[in-house]
Amino acid sequence: MSNARSVITVDDDRIRVTAWTFGPSGDDTGPHVHEHDYIVVPVSGGTFRVTTSDGATRDMVQHAGSAYLGTAGTAHNVANLEGAPATFVEIELKA
Repeated sequence: MSNARSVITVDDDRIRVTAWTFGPSGDDTGPHVHEHDYIVVPVSGGTFRVTTSDGATRDMVQHAGSAYLGTAGTAHNVANLEGAPATFVEIELKA
């Protein structure tokens, strides 16, 4: 798999905003652990495979504009399953 591209657009003492862009089929974030609670806002929508630190997997469908919450301590890798590029914005809540 190749790595998705991440661009941090805001990073201050309260929040960090990262735009994630995935190429078609297979681009992934790489395994990581979230330090903070976070909000994900799908831009394009798409289907992603989430692999947890213990190796369990689940497929998740994101719908453009339908935000969802995640919690600090979440450990996973996120991979694009679509045959098209996909983008979402992640907003980490530091404070």
